[in-house]
Amino acid sequence: MMGDPLRHPGEEVLFTGGRVSQADKAEREAWQAAPLSVLVHHLVAVCHEECRVDMARLETLVELEALEGGSLNLDFLEVRDMISRFCTVMRTHLALEERNLFPYVIGLGDGAITPAQKEALGDMRQLLEADHEAEAGMLRTIRGLTAAMATSPDPASPESRIHEALMNLSGHLQKHFYLENQVLFPRTR
Repeated sequence: MMGDPLRHPGEEVLFTGGRVSQADKAEREAWQAAPLSVLVHHLVAVCHEECRVDMARLETLVELEALEGGSLNLDFLEVRDMISRFCTVMRTHLALEERNLFPYVIGLGDGAITPAQKEALGDMRQLLEADHEAEAGMLRTIRGLTAAMATSPDPASPESRIHEALMNLSGHLQKHFYLENQVLFPRTR
């Protein structure tokens, strides 16, 4: 079973951005017992939606900064391009889950899946777990670059706002990856 790809070795999985709260622990336990169809609905309606909104906000902020910058900042252009690539990859990943993985998971929960479909589900699960690792690596790299840029004490500075938007996305993705890697995928084996 894969760990949470957004955390560094030795860190506890976080939902709230700090230590794991009692509410987070209770939420984890509740998802372990939830019907698969309810968990899938939550992943799409909440986790995927949060990620899509966060990605759109982040992309808008970096494009506005690119237009307003006035001077050519190669580091910023690299960050903008990395964010664009990351969001494109993530949108494809979310669509793959929604169109290909989740229908099989719901079928498994309903007992309406063939052995061949269960095998396909296993292959897809392995692919998506590997995707989570790769996407988390991209995000860690981008976070490192934006943290270095966000040195202004002004929280309203463009760099600080971009870094904050990226940290919001990171938190939502961490929860998303956790629910899939640690809750959903083990239940589909």
